[in-house]
Amino acid sequence: MKLDSYKELSAIAAQLQNEAVLFDDKKAAQIGLHNGLSGVILALADIRKEFPELINPEIFGKYIERAYAILAESEVCYPSFSGGLAGYAFLLQQLAAEHYIDGSDYHEVIAEIDEIIIEHLENDLEGDHLDILHGAIGMALYLIDKEQYEYAEKIIDRLDQSAIREGNRCYWRTFDYYKTQKYRIDFGLAHGNAGIQFFLGKCLKKGIKTDTCTKMLNESLAFYQHTIQDVNLVKSYYPTIWVEDDYLTGKTKPEISRVAWCYGDLGILFTHLLVADALQDELLKTKTIQHLIQVAGRRTEEEVMYNDAGFCHGTCGLVLLFKNAYDQTGEGAFREASEYWLQKTYDYKLEKNDQVAYSLYDGSIRNETDPTLLEGLAGVAASYLSVLSTAGTPLIDKAVFIRF
Repeated sequence: MKLDSYKELSAIAAQLQNEAVLFDDKKAAQIGLHNGLSGVILALADIRKEFPELINPEIFGKYIERAYAILAESEVCYPSFSGGLAGYAFLLQQLAAEHYIDGSDYHEVIAEIDEIIIEHLENDLEGDHLDILHGAIGMALYLIDKEQYEYAEKIIDRLDQSAIREGNRCYWRTFDYYKTQKYRIDFGLAHGNAGIQFFLGKCLKKGIKTDTCTKMLNESLAFYQHTIQDVNLVKSYYPTIWVEDDYLTGKTKPEISRVAWCYGDLGILFTHLLVADALQDELLKTKTIQHLIQVAGRRTEEEVMYNDAGFCHGTCGLVLLFKNAYDQTGEGAFREASEYWLQKTYDYKLEKNDQVAYSLYDGSIRNETDPTLLEGLAGVAASYLSVLSTAGTPLIDKAVFIRF
């Protein structure tokens, strides 16, 4: 069947605006940007910018009010960007910038949120919990957009102190409390060194501690170059995670990693494309494009490791990253890849009574009508929108760290 992206986008938008269906899912009762109602609202906002006829302003406004009510009624709210207060405050910030709300109406609540965020950011910084989704870096990214740079400066200083250096190279390690109880080197965007590179790149673009950011970015990129694998043998340029002791003792083995936003070559290399722009490094840009072209040619389940339509580790995330890569470079291979993965996303559509449903997973849990951004239908809608709109999905792109 020929894919009609507008029809599919329209159907998902309609379901996301069906209050009875949406709020039947417990995730819609959460404040989270990536895993709750805030992400649904953000997706509807991006759709409304390009196709206002698909969005009911009354329902859109009710969802904004509902998100505030969830916050007001919550006894405990996490501070994180992904699932907590920083992500909700980011949503309000974007809605105000697009004139969907009057920011002054939320001045007091944002002031209270900022106070809580800053307290937790300081605690996370002290404990080296810098994770872009759930830790200090994610909270600082929200504050950077408010031109509150002092907390980003503190994180930059902490990263400079905590970097493990080897000559002209550096990396950052995290402790695995849950499985190995050892330090590990995470290469990915969602929780690892590529996420740190995104943060440093954004700080550089904003003029925050530019010398230190430039130094650490070049050192970190040198580490990635040092650890690059033979893609013809391994089928991946980079591994997912290494135990640090194995790396230091030369015991690491070649490892194939998935092609996804969260982990693997695509998320890493797309970050390097953004960083090349921040550094104004044409050689890095050229080399990164060459590597991304190779990634764009991967199609088998063995090479890509896809098994659902979701954004985080599924096919619709590939659509957004390749479409953005095309928009930045004009390289036809990226446009062709985005169209290929859009068709694969559509192929995951399921017949389910009168509801829109796709093969979607939150971890190992199957939820075919999950409405959220990172694991559900809001992310799928973004993939259709990205190929229909000349502007792409700017609000969602910022929310998932693929746009400074």
